[in-house]
Amino acid sequence: MGVDFDSSELRAFATDLGNAPMKVAVEARAVIEKGALNIKRQLTSEMGASSSFKGVASSMSYDMVLSADGIEAQIGPDKDKGGGALANIAYFGGSRGGGTVPDPQGALDAEVPSVEKFIGDLLEKALDS
Repeated sequence: MGVDFDSSELRAFATDLGNAPMKVAVEARAVIEKGALNIKRQLTSEMGASSSFKGVASSMSYDMVLSADGIEAQIGPDKDKGGGALANIAYFGGSRGGGTVPDPQGALDAEVPSVEKFIGDLLEKALDS
């Protein structure tokens, strides 16, 4: 006497789970890029509000980096753009002053909850489909 059971739902779930990384990766890139853009905008706004360093605001940029380890955004002043080399002084100061622009960590901290929420939603959606 044998026992039979229907494993079709389990096989379908395993297939969905196997496909989840591809689905999530495509949509996660858009989430990370939107987060990077929001951070760049905040950094630009904060730098532009400084009477001494407003010229550095136009140097803000972001680059997306895709690798086997995941998706990453590098956000901040481009030292090759006008005024970008002064950003370090604007943020952290030097022997003649500076350090009057909010630390960029604040922009990252402000965006993290939104990015985490959207990535969580993507994962949940991928596992539910």
